[in-house]
Amino acid sequence: MNLIKVKITPHSSFVTFPKGDTIFGHFAYHSFLKGEKIFEKYTEEKPEIIFSDILPDGYLYKPTLSLSAFGVDESEKKEFRKKTWIDIASLQKGELLNAKELSFYKTEVKVRNSLNRVSFSTDNSGEFAPFSLEEITFTYQPVIYVMYDEEFFSEEEIENRLNHIGKNGFGKKGSIGKGHFRAEIDSEFKGFNKVDTKYYLTLSPTILNKQPHIQKAYYNTFNRFGKSHSSATPFKKPLLMADSGAVVKMEEKRSYIGRGIENGISSQSLVQGYSILVPFKGDFDG
Repeated sequence: MNLIKVKITPHSSFVTFPKGDTIFGHFAYHSFLKGEKIFEKYTEEKPEIIFSDILPDGYLYKPTLSLSAFGVDESEKKEFRKKTWIDIASLQKGELLNAKELSFYKTEVKVRNSLNRVSFSTDNSGEFAPFSLEEITFTYQPVIYVMYDEEFFSEEEIENRLNHIGKNGFGKKGSIGKGHFRAEIDSEFKGFNKVDTKYYLTLSPTILNKQPHIQKAYYNTFNRFGKSHSSATPFKKPLLMADSGAVVKMEEKRSYIGRGIENGISSQSLVQGYSILVPFKGDFDG
């Protein structure tokens, strides 16, 4: 599996935050529209491609560990909780106290108004019908890490397909200009450093059950409710995952972890339960 870093240049605000599983969902959807069968055995074999969450360039999540694992003084715990990012070099060296606050993005609630395109009025009554929309604006260079099998994709293909998604708009309200971006591969990125360790950090929501090589895992939970399906049942199928920034202790060296899952009801609906792993030094068993 190859690993690349893709720089994202936003051309608008976002309404849906790009986490790894949602980026994969868009990528797979466009593949299905092209009539490809790349993901036909996604839940049975090793993944064809894995996406990280969108992240600030040069930084990763602060590991999801108890404050005692960081060696934080009692008087500093309140301030340290606010530090949610850590630069890659410090993480891999195990210098976790170098975590910092970083203004990666800001959210702003804006008032919009729906319009009936047939009657050119706000609704059937013709009355003003405003609604609020929380928009995300990135204030620091965003990047996405992509691990892929070169049997199925090339770097150029991945870049082109991400740009196609960016042109059409990512997530909610893409049709009104939200979630538009340009993607460009960072040719200077040579991968994460190799570290002699058993501890790894995840970069996207991950399915950790049925993973035989995990000795320990430290994580916050993340619920993915997905979409309602056109079927006999109106119910969604909620999925519980370990949120991004989880720490796993592995029995062997690994570059990724997790599994794909079929979460559809009457038609195929795939969910990325994989994550790229970043090794880092430490001993958190005490």
